[in-house]
Amino acid sequence: MGWNTSLIIIENKENYSNENELLKSLGFDCFEQKLNTTFDEILNPKDNQIGIGYYNGNLIICDGYLLTTKSLEESKNLNLVDYEKSLVKMFPKSEIVTVSCVSSVNFHGYSLIQNGIKKRLKYVAEEMKQEFGNRFEEEIEIYKNSYLEDGKLLWKDENDEDDFFTEDQLMEDFTFKVAKRRLGIQIDMEDGEDLFQNTEFKVFQILDSKCKIKSNKEVTKKVDWKWMGYIALIMIVFKILFKIIFQKN
Repeated sequence: MGWNTSLIIIENKENYSNENELLKSLGFDCFEQKLNTTFDEILNPKDNQIGIGYYNGNLIICDGYLLTTKSLEESKNLNLVDYEKSLVKMFPKSEIVTVSCVSSVNFHGYSLIQNGIKKRLKYVAEEMKQEFGNRFEEEIEIYKNSYLEDGKLLWKDENDEDDFFTEDQLMEDFTFKVAKRRLGIQIDMEDGEDLFQNTEFKVFQILDSKCKIKSNKEVTKKVDWKWMGYIALIMIVFKILFKIIFQKN
């Protein structure tokens, strides 16, 4: 199964449930609520939609890269971008885990915020990797099985001793084991079925600045949107790579 998703998972100590206030604090002034759905349906939202649900003491935002893309484009070391500052203001003592994964381009990224401070940020796509902060428990468990060869981290293929995996090929292992840190279940395993099928998510359509749904001419067909999403992610990777090269020089 291929994956294309981005999630913001917030430790919900105070049982916060004001979705309208949350969306406004994240910079979405105009939106309308649609029919509720399952995690399975909102994992990869439609154009300009956001899903919000609650699971195992967490608030989950399925943002369709509307927010998480900013973390990648605007990240400078472990600084908080604007939407993260808003979340930290609302949840100052909570742990916030963000994960992103696009199987088609071997991309994954994640971050960890604790008590208002970003402790970790990492993103990987094929030959490109950028990371800040110290590895945490879930990562260490994966990295301990790696070995270094010609300057690259590799993992043995358990089913073929002559084959190996590179870090970008382990995108699902990293993404969903990091998400498990908060969710308590691994999304791509059988124990994720309860979240997929039995957890209700509220769906919000993000509107334009005039609080109107975009006209048919403005709305891209879903198939085209998926390709545009992939292209956008590739562009982000090139921006990050250029920034790394520029900093080294």
